Amino acid sequence: MSSRASVSLHHMIWAQYRLPFLKVILLNLVNAAVSVGIIAYINQTFISQPVFNTLSWSSLGQFALLVLLLLVTTFVSQYALTCLGHKFVYELRTKLVKQIIDTTVPQIDHLGSARLLASLSTDIQSITVAFVRMPELVQGVILSVGVGLYLGWLSLPLLLIVMFWIAMTIWISTLLVKHVYTHLTKLREINDVLYQDYQSIIEGRKELALNQHRAEKLYTDDFLAHAKSYEKTVTKSDTFHLSAVNWSNIMMFASIGVIFAISNYLGISMGIATTFSLTILFMQSPLLHAVGAYPTLQTAQVALDKIQSLELAEYQPLFRTDNTSQHWQTISLTDVSYRYNVSNNNVSNASNSSVSNSNDTDAQTLIAKDSDHSGNILKDVNLTLQRGDVVFLIGANGSGKSTLAKIITGIFTPTTGAVTIDKQPVDSQNNADYRQLYSAIFSDQHIFKQLIGRQGRQPDEALVNAWLHKLDLQDKISVADNQLSTDKLSQGQRKRLAMLIAVAEQKDILLLDEWAADQDPAFRRVFYQTLIPELKALGKTLFIISHDDGYFEHADRLLLMKEGRLIELNAEERQRASKDAIAMLA
Repeated sequence: MSSRASVSLHHMIWAQYRLPFLKVILLNLVNAAVSVGIIAYINQTFISQPVFNTLSWSSLGQFALLVLLLLVTTFVSQYALTCLGHKFVYELRTKLVKQIIDTTVPQIDHLGSARLLASLSTDIQSITVAFVRMPELVQGVILSVGVGLYLGWLSLPLLLIVMFWIAMTIWISTLLVKHVYTHLTKLREINDVLYQDYQSIIEGRKELALNQHRAEKLYTDDFLAHAKSYEKTVTKSDTFHLSAVNWSNIMMFASIGVIFAISNYLGISMGIATTFSLTILFMQSPLLHAVGAYPTLQTAQVALDKIQSLELAEYQPLFRTDNTSQHWQTISLTDVSYRYNVSNNNVSNASNSSVSNSNDTDAQTLIAKDSDHSGNILKDVNLTLQRGDVVFLIGANGSGKSTLAKIITGIFTPTTGAVTIDKQPVDSQNNADYRQLYSAIFSDQHIFKQLIGRQGRQPDEALVNAWLHKLDLQDKISVADNQLSTDKLSQGQRKRLAMLIAVAEQKDILLLDEWAADQDPAFRRVFYQTLIPELKALGKTLFIISHDDGYFEHADRLLLMKEGRLIELNAEERQRASKDAIAMLA
């Protein structure tokens, strides 16, 4: 996955939404023109009149119509920009989720769920807020330009002095806002750590309930420290922001005194000075809102930078499904090796976290052993699976079993070596298609409550009902509109539920990672003696990680993973393994 340069928010908007954004700008120009027209009308009709009672009802009616027109154009311009902003956020959110789906599992494991959830929630929310406030910024800028042109027509010297005053005000505000941006960037980093704390507290709730000392240390040493850091940083950020707003507010009021003083010095008429003063008062709210909106855009840029730093897969609108030949005969691994590369920082984070983000036992074990934080999990593995095989795999913890399972299913890509299907290489172009051959139940299986049939179609109702009974779930689960009634079951029953979902998918190959380990002895016997033959009768190829040596006779082939190397056991070795599998692992 290549690293991509960070793209600024305004460049992204201009590149993807140029025409809609230009339309919004045009609407805001119309709104600014109406605003300038009202100021000019007030100057010509009200301020220039020698006495107030010379005003006609007609003039007041025209003024009321101008105010109504200003109301309409303001609403339309803000509504257009708001719609554009929320459309941008919608597309950003949907693209981000699709990119996460398309990103390789190792990269997702590397990022961790806390960081991804922070981007999906906090970062997207920050960008949404920025777009909600963007109308204030755009209107403030455009209105300032339009009003400036009109005031320059009235008195260019006075306008230049006022512009200098406002420019000085904005310059000092910008210096203050730079500190806001610095603290916002730090806040976003703290947010990632807080999400890790939340994850540890929620996912480690059982362990924390059993060990109040651990709970206290997690709460006081980690969470409270991070929460206090967030409080201090956000306080500093808001202080600089409030200072910028207050400075701008006060300097805008002070400019009125400057206007009258300069007008008196330059001999400018009191009517023009009054018009300038009223205009400043009229512009004060839009300008202050624009200044207030600017930090939200900075927050959005920080959030966008954080999203881009995830280095997710390029966005692809389509899903690639079930294009691999359904008539395959062999899948081969040739000289396959796999190495985890984990940075010192990631290892430190993993060791300090109460709940690890990675459930890969092989990886964690080897990372802990290797002083350079990288290890060869698999070493020159050669294996050929024949269609219809029932293959059992045994091996000690950390030997590479789970990694091999992920290589076989296409979830991991070999560091060296090749995977082929009917002698056709599996590469980046067809790996997504290749993975569609598999259903798998891993040790950390997630349960989806929707049943899906072959190639995404409706599941076979008769098949589902039959397997509900085979898995002894008929009294625990009901299915309505292809939705499971619940997934709140014991661990062993959840594994059976995962089996039901996998059977409903009707994939060619079923991979089971220690599936029977969570079953009671009676149902474990049912699995090996009844369910495996039933699955094979459905035409499935089975790859099963298991250490139940009393049932090895049900395997067509028995494999041993030892220190990253794969060995297929012969008849004599199988007999020894069936008597004492533990001895074979030593």
